[in-house]
Amino acid sequence: MNILVYRAGSNNNVTTQMSVCLAQALAQLGVRTTLVTLGGADWLDGVVQAIRDAQIDYVLAFGSFSADLRTPDGRSIYDSLGCGLIGWDVDHPAYQFKRFTTPIRKRVQICASESHFRFAQTMGCRTAEALMVPGVEAVAEDPLPIEDRPILATVAMSWLGEPQVWWNGAKGTPAYSLIEGVVGRLLADREVDMFAAYQATLADTGLEVNFDENVCNLLSNIGLFVRQYDRFLLGKTLAETDLPCVICGTGWRERLGERPHLTYAESLDFADLGELYGRSRIVLNLNAANGASERAVLAMANGAAVVSDYSPLLQSQFGNENAIRFFDRRNPISVAEAVTTLLTSGEAQAVADQGRALVSQAHLWPHKAACLMETLETIGA
Repeated sequence: MNILVYRAGSNNNVTTQMSVCLAQALAQLGVRTTLVTLGGADWLDGVVQAIRDAQIDYVLAFGSFSADLRTPDGRSIYDSLGCGLIGWDVDHPAYQFKRFTTPIRKRVQICASESHFRFAQTMGCRTAEALMVPGVEAVAEDPLPIEDRPILATVAMSWLGEPQVWWNGAKGTPAYSLIEGVVGRLLADREVDMFAAYQATLADTGLEVNFDENVCNLLSNIGLFVRQYDRFLLGKTLAETDLPCVICGTGWRERLGERPHLTYAESLDFADLGELYGRSRIVLNLNAANGASERAVLAMANGAAVVSDYSPLLQSQFGNENAIRFFDRRNPISVAEAVTTLLTSGEAQAVADQGRALVSQAHLWPHKAACLMETLETIGA
């Protein structure tokens, strides 16, 4: 089996480290692996040449990058080169409509929720499926005990701006009914299942809508609104409680103002978050339903106890083993309640220890590489 892994050109991209780690893990399994850095005017020519020279079976692209590449006659470039594509999405596929519209004969899709798969399939992507959170490179061997950690709670979240009801100008139109219905359902949904909200709105309103790029763009903007809404609500709640917390993300100081219990830190590259998490007792994980929850796994690996908004995948892989606690995004005060309960009950250390143990057992990049190869063997690749 020969696999080519795309590596983002920017060192600040979270998928850059993921690509390098996964490529190394695949190579350690004995898989012939080629890591290609994207960038430059002739990057596509270099990729095509690398696929031909190494007789690549699959190209792996975090974010499904380049899945829409076609030959002049309209075929997938991967079909024409005789290889398949593995798309590992660390965000909701609604943000990448075009990357799911080109039919690829051999396609494997890795996502963070079943909802993401259903959404991708609605966009015409028929694939083999694998459900995985990203891995981590290593687990801290001797992390600080919870009680010795200087930071009580940490949340890393970029400031995305205040949520704006941008669809008000469309009142009286079918688009307004669609948007209002989807937004209302998402704000009331613990899981934030965009696909289910979209389908339920169509059923309730009787709208007949072709699922095309325009609809997908609407849903992408709705997804961004919900992310802004959740972050703004969480930030406001942290400001109004007395819970000591480090907020890592440029822009929050200007929005929330100086608060005696809040410490503001600049945005950090993903590669630098592990050290911060290693000094934190509790790490808050936000947007678990939307993204891949890589921060939750990284926090566990560094010995912190994780309190997250709800994710079915995190629940199945960590929640059933008492290695994570959840708050209800619809009621952000539950964040402070969950953190306080963990610390006052004395359970934080046990949750942190179990999380780190599970990451060590099944969530290092070699584990993810092995699961990927098992998926490929199952489909007869």
